[in-house]
Amino acid sequence: MQHYSTSEWIDFVRQVTHGERFAVMQKHLDKGCIPCTKEVSIWRGIMNLAKQEQPPESVVRIAKASFGMRKVALIKGGEISVATLVMDSLRQPLAAGVRGSFASVRQLLYKAGTVCIDLHISPKPGSESVLLVGQLLDSMQPTKALSNIAVDLLQSGNSVSSKKTNARGEFDFGLDASEDTHLAFGLGDRTLLVPIPDGNIDMSGNSTYPHR
Repeated sequence: MQHYSTSEWIDFVRQVTHGERFAVMQKHLDKGCIPCTKEVSIWRGIMNLAKQEQPPESVVRIAKASFGMRKVALIKGGEISVATLVMDSLRQPLAAGVRGSFASVRQLLYKAGTVCIDLHISPKPGSESVLLVGQLLDSMQPTKALSNIAVDLLQSGNSVSSKKTNARGEFDFGLDASEDTHLAFGLGDRTLLVPIPDGNIDMSGNSTYPHR
């Protein structure tokens, strides 16, 4: 089944696609293409929010994830879900009286059901890259590692590196700074997508925390 690009669906939702092209794309949706239907639904929601107020961070995160979801769905198939960011050390409040601080590691914690993804991002000394180290855990079975799970590093929706978690559920990637970075975990018949927030880690080795 033919699929359409994200930009084509954006034009479709914005109603700048007309005539036979619009009819063909609508027919494609009517046939029940699940990935395209999900993408159109996401962009329609974003368009509606854009007409109102500044969309919440969660919606922005899902919008960015949709670019990665599109290509992952075409490659891997099956169900695609997006993990929720539940903790970001960059957003943690500072102690009373402290105006700002520096840290070389940014910690992120995501959840999707009972699956937890613990990530640490830090600059690689002497380079223009960062190191992403993570661990895949099951909160219902904390002593049982989620090992041998396929992990893909996506940038701009393209897989740039593939690995598997080790015996302790751990994995790591070296990568260039990017505003469109995701991790994709192959969990049986579904793929779990983890959108990495835009980082504030600079290449001097510091991560600037905003003033509170």
